[in-house]
Amino acid sequence: MAVWAFAIVVAVNQIGIAAALVNTLLAATFGAVALALGLAFGLGGRETAGQIVDNWYSASQQAAPKLKRAAQDIKEQAQEKGRS
Repeated sequence: MAVWAFAIVVAVNQIGIAAALVNTLLAATFGAVALALGLAFGLGGRETAGQIVDNWYSASQQAAPKLKRAAQDIKEQAQEKGRS
């Protein structure tokens, strides 16, 4: 079906009948399909995306004390090098 629609659009453009209108309608159709696919993917994957973000947040909360300690160690080492 899509091949037929594309062939008709190309044929109408070659003939020169309302080429601007046909191009506008084709662009609008592709835009509508892209929007529909984006919404379907976005709304369908909302729960999964939420779980992924929750996992990232949990991992960052667990890593925060380790990162804080590492930053303190680096700061102490820099201060020791500055003294010597």
